[in-house]
This record gives sequence, C-alpha cells and structure tokens, in this order.
Amino acid sequence: MALSDHKDPRQSFLYKLSQKKGLEHFKNVILVSALQDYLVPYHSARIEMCKDAVKGDELGAVYNEMLRNLLEPVLHNENCNFVRYDVSFDLAKSFLSFAGIEGHLALISSWQYLDNFFQNAGLKYFE
Repeated sequence: MALSDHKDPRQSFLYKLSQKKGLEHFKNVILVSALQDYLVPYHSARIEMCKDAVKGDELGAVYNEMLRNLLEPVLHNENCNFVRYDVSFDLAKSFLSFAGIEGHLALISSWQYLDNFFQNAGLKYFE
C-alpha cells in the first residue's frame, strides 16, 4: 500500500493497477467512505487527494498520477455516474472502535447498513 514493493514507485503493483482500464466501463461508480474506518484511509476510499500528495515530492507526484489514471476515464464517460458518499456510525467505545477496525467492519459487513443505504440513497442508481 505504500508503493514500496519496488524501488521505483511507478513500477509498484498499485501504480500499475491504476493504469489498467476498468472503472469507466461501469454505469455507476459509488464510493462509500467512513471517518471511523482507519484501515482504509478516508482519501483512498474516496479516490481523492490527501495532504501528503500535495507536498510536491516524488511520491506526491506518483499519487497524483494514480488519481488521474483512475478518475479521468470515469469522469470523461458521460454514461457513468460517479458519486462519493460519506457515512458515520454511532459506535460504542471499545478497542476495536478506537483502532478503526469496527468502523471498517461496520461499513463492509453490516447487512442492516447496506440495506438502509441502498433503500435510501443507492437504489436510484440501479433502476
């Protein structure tokens, strides 16, 4: 995830993956992020800039290129709906919630949450 699997970050797996076609072929690209999810950084879940990428160093430039690789084909496709949703969970205080694990699990494994999300916000993308 840190682009450290190769000396040249542009030869890393994730960079090469960002160059592959795919997202632009979907009718709907719906990105859902939770502030309580510390396993997947907020900016990564949203495929957007982060503070470190703005610094202008080599890794920042590589990250900017990856964002362009992923987003430009999607945003240029008039037939693709691109949406970002932010969610928040009312989590009880625990080690898992403090570590951000519970926020991650709530986002991906709660059938109640997923059902509620699609009934109230996401269903319109699948009509």
